[in-house]
Amino acid sequence: MLRQADNSVKIEGVLAEVDIKQSQFTYDGQVKDAIGGKILVKVNQKIGGKPMELMVPVYCFATKYTKKGTLNPAWESINRLMTEFVSIAAAGGEEKADRIRIPKGDIRMNEYYSPDGKLISYPRIHASFFNKIKKEDCNSEASFILQFAVASMSDETDRNGEPTGRTVVKALVPQYGGKVDVIPLIAASPNVVDAITTYWEVGDTVKANGRINFSSMTEIVYEEVDFGEPVEKVRTVNVSDLILTGGSQTPLEGEFAFEKADLDAALAERKARLEGKRDKDMSATSSRKTPLQKPKAGFDDLGF
Repeated sequence: MLRQADNSVKIEGVLAEVDIKQSQFTYDGQVKDAIGGKILVKVNQKIGGKPMELMVPVYCFATKYTKKGTLNPAWESINRLMTEFVSIAAAGGEEKADRIRIPKGDIRMNEYYSPDGKLISYPRIHASFFNKIKKEDCNSEASFILQFAVASMSDETDRNGEPTGRTVVKALVPQYGGKVDVIPLIAASPNVVDAITTYWEVGDTVKANGRINFSSMTEIVYEEVDFGEPVEKVRTVNVSDLILTGGSQTPLEGEFAFEKADLDAALAERKARLEGKRDKDMSATSSRKTPLQKPKAGFDDLGF
């Protein structure tokens, strides 16, 4: 089975919001206690030399007891976060809010289908353990280290088809249980773009580090009318970019490399899983379905 990749996220910042609840669910005929939800962490860091203020959402979930029947340390950590940590929203300001450290999160893809059958796919951060730290000990950052196989590299274009100067790397990241995620990574600086396009090739297993840019920005768009001046509108654009800042120049080899056959098998499983999810998502919104195509799953077929 495809081994799990090195997938590590570190976040330090100010706890902005907490939306966590205790719940119950039934599994194999047994009622399980659980806890989960989402928090927002305010992070100030430089990306490409530019100071950025980010609101990074972090998702969490844990059952109360382990398979051995002992209290789950992850449940304890999340419950302590819910009951003891003070957020900006709860304190009414940043000064009295707690500083938080997430030493080991991970990146996963959230994927679902819209009512018109379009696959919506974007990265999310998950974590199980949270530490409260002193204000003076907080080194605000949201960074990642990721091991992956290079599926493709392409020039990014904007809505008008114009090149942005950035390169998009589609990374095949083996997750727990032999599943694989297709995670988009962004090479933004000219030095990084030059390095990866020079040294990386499709199929290589590499390791890279980077910065998380989960933020919102406003932009002005102009809507044409039948006569007269265009109507000016302001809209909010959510950004979920994983920005590459460095990595390995030469590919990993031997036991550290992912085998193409194993990746192809995991991609085929992913494709079948997404097709099943499409059926489920579409049946919830419409009785009409578009016939599904079933081409071969491989490096050139990522389910998009």
